Amino acid sequence: MRSRLCNACRKWSPVSDWDGGCPVCGHDNSQRAGVSYQVMPDIKPYKSMIDGRIITSRSRHREHLRDHDCIEVGNDSSLRRKPKPIESPPGLKEKIIRAVNDVEERKRRSKCH
Repeated sequence: MRSRLCNACRKWSPVSDWDGGCPVCGHDNSQRAGVSYQVMPDIKPYKSMIDGRIITSRSRHREHLRDHDCIEVGNDSSLRRKPKPIESPPGLKEKIIRAVNDVEERKRRSKCH
C-alpha cells in the first residue's frame, strides 16, 4: 500500500484516503507554501585540456567544444553498450597468411646465402 506524508502534521496515511486533503488534519497539500524552483548555477571556471584557455561559463564551454569538434562524455548510457563487432573485409585472413609466409620465406632464403 502506498502512503503519503502530510506537510503540515507530518503524519503518513494511505494515498487512497487522501480526498482533497490530509485525512488526519485536513491540510490541503496542493497549496504548498515555500516551494521554489531550483536554478542550476553556472559552472566554475576551469582550464581547457584542449588548448589551455580558461572557460568561464556553460555557454563558452559548449562553444569551445563545438569549435574543436569535441563532445562531452559523462554518464552516457551508450558507452555501456557492447560495441558491434567489426567485420573484416573478405580475403583479409588469406592476405595476412600470405604476407607472413612471404616474410618467413625471405628470412629462410637470406640465411641460406
